[in-house]
Amino acid sequence: MRWLYGKVMGRVAGDELGARDALAVLWRVATNLLRGLCLRPFLRSSSGALFVARGARVLNAWRLSVGHNVKIEEGAEVQCLARRGVTLGDGVTIGRQASIRPSSYYGHEPGEGLSVGDGTAIGAFSWIGASGFVEIGRDVLFGPRVVILPENHVFADTAETIKSQGVVRSGVVIEDDCWIGANATILAGVRIGRGSIVAAGAVVRADVPAMSVVGGVPARLLKSRVARKEGSAA
Repeated sequence: MRWLYGKVMGRVAGDELGARDALAVLWRVATNLLRGLCLRPFLRSSSGALFVARGARVLNAWRLSVGHNVKIEEGAEVQCLARRGVTLGDGVTIGRQASIRPSSYYGHEPGEGLSVGDGTAIGAFSWIGASGFVEIGRDVLFGPRVVILPENHVFADTAETIKSQGVVRSGVVIEDDCWIGANATILAGVRIGRGSIVAAGAVVRADVPAMSVVGGVPARLLKSRVARKEGSAA
């Protein structure tokens, strides 16, 4: 707590915050840390500080593993009922009102789960339906309201309802150092290569090569982030 006080109040010395602002931040961080401390004994594993904001919910916590300095923001829901559980690496943030949902609340057909690498931030109001396994790498940035859907409904038999035909699950992989823009949707079976950018509002239904920028509905390649060498063919 002394370290936390020094870090926040140090900003006052740098004229970044007024004393009243700094104390408000300190109070909020301290109460979030206290909630995290209360939750930690129920987790599968925890390797450091956990911050849980007011109104956040962690369900089936014994299937959750967290690293150091993980933050679960106000109103977020992390449901961990999954065959492979949920793992959040060091410094991961789950944004305000975001939802991680591998399974239904009633345990029907448990999902596979989720792994999130160090330093990744899930944007506010995002939805990760981890029924098929979702693997998110390190230092990935999510804008608000990103949706990941790792399953598709079966609808081949027109004599039956779509609901009765079940689903086909297929995992999603987002490699390190990607930026997923606001309101983007990532569909089942997609792999997004390292260093790629998905534009806001895009619907991604096919793999994205590394270092690409894609956008549109459905998403298409807009450009590569890798500069061409002089004299190379266009």
